Amino acid sequence: MSQRRRAGERVRLSPNSGFVSDSDRLNAEIQNDGPKGEGWCLLECGDPDCREWTTLLTEADGARHMLCLVSECQMHDTKDAPS
Repeated sequence: MSQRRRAGERVRLSPNSGFVSDSDRLNAEIQNDGPKGEGWCLLECGDPDCREWTTLLTEADGARHMLCLVSECQMHDTKDAPS
């Protein structure tokens, strides 16, 4: 089962996480989970508790990027990130 996440948490992302994304394992900060809270995993990862988060901010090449709809199954603790 994937770990439950919270706004403000810093995570490492799997390659190509979320929509509007060129994330390739970028660090991200969960900004908010939308006006009605978390939604279901659009990736159908098999974890019934996995949720989508609507807004994450990443930093790469000195610029900030916004990612949309990133599933918890694509988020890793920064120390446990895949290489």
